[in-house]
Amino acid sequence: MIAGWFLGAEHGRLRSLISAIICASLCGCGFTLLMPVMSLNLEAMTGSAIVVGVNSAAAALSTIAIAPFVPRLLRRIPGRTLIIFSLLSAALTIPLFPLLPDPTIWFILRFAMGMAITAVFVSSETWINQIAPAGKRATILGLYATALAGGFGAGGLMLAVLGSTGWAPWIAGLCLFAGGTLPILLLRGPGIEQPDSESASFSAMIKAAGYAPAAIGAGLLFGATETTFFALFPVYGDRIGLPDHSIGYMMAAGALGGIAFQTPLGRLADKIGRMQITVFATAACALGPLLIYLSGANPVALYAVMFVYVGVATGLYTLGLAIIGERFEGGSMVTANAAFIMAYGVGSLAGPAISGVGMEIINPYGLLIVSSALALGYLLFLGLRKLQRRPA
Repeated sequence: MIAGWFLGAEHGRLRSLISAIICASLCGCGFTLLMPVMSLNLEAMTGSAIVVGVNSAAAALSTIAIAPFVPRLLRRIPGRTLIIFSLLSAALTIPLFPLLPDPTIWFILRFAMGMAITAVFVSSETWINQIAPAGKRATILGLYATALAGGFGAGGLMLAVLGSTGWAPWIAGLCLFAGGTLPILLLRGPGIEQPDSESASFSAMIKAAGYAPAAIGAGLLFGATETTFFALFPVYGDRIGLPDHSIGYMMAAGALGGIAFQTPLGRLADKIGRMQITVFATAACALGPLLIYLSGANPVALYAVMFVYVGVATGLYTLGLAIIGERFEGGSMVTANAAFIMAYGVGSLAGPAISGVGMEIINPYGLLIVSSALALGYLLFLGLRKLQRRPA
């Protein structure tokens, strides 16, 4: 079905789609490798979950800071050029972490690296959304999320092999981000449709958020859930007695769940409805932390729960992008996607910070309580919106 659409007269679109997906997947792999490495090193340096959570929030702050400007950058700079520049900028910050082992400096470095990564994801996801046909959008975005989750899983496996100490994980991360430039340079096809001056404005982004609040909420919850998973679940695993290699496999299990769930969730969303599947995924996010608690330190049970919990939670990202794709078109997608990524940044900022505090108050299970409560809050929001739309 999808193969037939791409293999007709759309080879240029196929090349653009592949380049965007490979680029984002390599970024995901680097992200999944380096986030736990940073968290475990900070835990060793300070012994404080609050410091780990606050330091992880630097990437979220950078997303909030740069996302409103990405549409303006894309109005002036070709999309491929912006992606390549951003990837190289992120790669060049990585060797500075082991060279400058100080939590304050790491906060600044993570902020700079986060701005570059945000520009990559806003650009590449807008690119994919513009290419995808309306009737298959969620399915194609599910394929993208599958590839991205594959990158996440590979990053977790690399952590298990390379460990969190020494230069090896940092050098691997640098190579992954720099390598993301190759498909952009080599695979030619249609570029990103650039926004006009009106669509690139800050007010347009605020209007876009108001026009698709369910998508923005999905980005918010996903940001909180994903960043908390990568930033604090390694610390959770350490505090319940898991060794480094088990933590790596736990992270890989969650990412591999994303590989398994994204395409089926996308297909279901195209057939059944994007909002219905969004409600299902949110309910899974609310239930998952309870099952993690019940799993205790049993590795097999923990891997299985993480596989389902993170896999379904990752679907919120796919579903939010699909909702944006059906509500917006052309250059206006850049602005809507920037609003979505900014919401993701807000969630990424709030999630680890609040979860870190919860973890200190109720060690280590406050992390699970906060994670479940955030999902229940979004589920309540979706329920209230459905009631408001119901005719009297």
